Amino acid sequence: MPRNGTEFLKQLNARKKSFAEGTSFSVMGLGDSSYYFFLKAAKDIEEAMLKLGAKCIHPLGEGDDSCADEGLAEGLHQWQQGIFPALGLPKPEEVPHITPVALFFSKRVVLSELEDNHAIEQYYKSIGTEEVRISGVEQLSEEGHNRDFIAFTLQTGSKDLSYELGDSLEIFPKNDEEDVGSFLREYSTEWDERTVIRLSHAFGVHDEISVGAVFTNVLDIFGKPNMSFLQKLATFEEDAEKRKVMLDPTNLRHLCQDKCATYADLLLLYKSARPPLAALLAMIPTIKGRSYSITTTPSASPDSVELCILINIFWCKEGIRYGTASNMLRKLKIGDTVFCRVKSGSMEPPKHDQSGIGSGVAPHMALIRDRAFASTNGVKVSPLSLYFGNRFEAREFLYRTELEQIATEHGDWFTLHTAFSRDVIGKKTYVQDLVAVNNDIRENLLQRKGLLYVCGNRNLPEPLRKSVVESFAGKNDEKSRSEAILAMEEMFTHGRAQQEVW
Repeated sequence: MPRNGTEFLKQLNARKKSFAEGTSFSVMGLGDSSYYFFLKAAKDIEEAMLKLGAKCIHPLGEGDDSCADEGLAEGLHQWQQGIFPALGLPKPEEVPHITPVALFFSKRVVLSELEDNHAIEQYYKSIGTEEVRISGVEQLSEEGHNRDFIAFTLQTGSKDLSYELGDSLEIFPKNDEEDVGSFLREYSTEWDERTVIRLSHAFGVHDEISVGAVFTNVLDIFGKPNMSFLQKLATFEEDAEKRKVMLDPTNLRHLCQDKCATYADLLLLYKSARPPLAALLAMIPTIKGRSYSITTTPSASPDSVELCILINIFWCKEGIRYGTASNMLRKLKIGDTVFCRVKSGSMEPPKHDQSGIGSGVAPHMALIRDRAFASTNGVKVSPLSLYFGNRFEAREFLYRTELEQIATEHGDWFTLHTAFSRDVIGKKTYVQDLVAVNNDIRENLLQRKGLLYVCGNRNLPEPLRKSVVESFAGKNDEKSRSEAILAMEEMFTHGRAQQEVW
């Protein structure tokens, strides 16, 4: 909860006097349903208001970052549909605000590659990134398999990119130059990728730069669009019927589901809505960095980092589409460079004398490698168990050779459990199934007060928590189960249970 929200809740809980009659309220909460305390802050505030005699005029709004379509905005839009009638007010008309980018068209016909690169380096410097060389590319899954796992090694030693155990590397992808050029030539007859503009500190650039360089490096033109963009684009559409279609949220939802629509697709679909270039550059969001867990440990690999990345594809009725980052990453070769920066990880690594249980692989490889390095150098380490799950053992057992070797050489502290859900027809085994029946969960988490780390997709945390409760309870009676639930909640409350999900 934000600090001001925490203070507000404190004041509510300390208040002795009830609110005056007629005091009404409604709460809109934002969170991620894959986390254990989803919307707890919003629910606590709602409960405190009710205890003080206030009337809730509209049910709690639930903004869930896990929602596939619009994320947090989906719950907000649903809440807004009811809150204004509850207040007896008409829903205010949204007037999109666009602040055009300050630019001037240059008289120059074309920039040299060196000049363009110099300008775009100003952008990458403004967001605190370094250009790093790829020194290793290794396929971790079977060649030709429909899920592509790749290990990338990046040489960071010559850059200011020192990292700590548990950190992640945030990579800023680029759009494909040919795709950008094709789009710009189809979209506009007035300017294309070669057109030279001068920016006045927009995107951190205070120089001349080509339009192509801006669309390739800065703008998320092939990203998934949102309603805010369509609302802004609609202000440039003169036809009332077309504008009505553009402003219908179901229209955008269908375009995304059927065609995996991008910002570029919408601009081509609604070409009669033609914003000036200065406005267009302000309307399209900038490319966001993608964070990937570092699988190496600084104690053993201080000058390089390794990342384990699954190349993501998006399915729609008309086929598949690569995301912006995956489209770039799948083409990378040794010697190529990427712009990136180190980012603090979402999980606090355990000390060597703390026990741990982990599910997933990428962030846990760093923890395992760190302990193996310490143990090899005479440091006594506490037990660590890894529960690794995927679909097929032969094709998707990532880091198999290394993990099995560590389990053999360091069996006094490391235990490896594996679950492959598609190997046996009619019998699916998942990580949570193993967690429920293995004693090391109870020993490491309940008795040794160790740490639980959950890494994987958003569907994993809830069934895994249920399995942890089952393991803690041991006996199938109400008292044991109640005590097990309290023990698990204590882990989350005191930071002994952490997760990194996507």
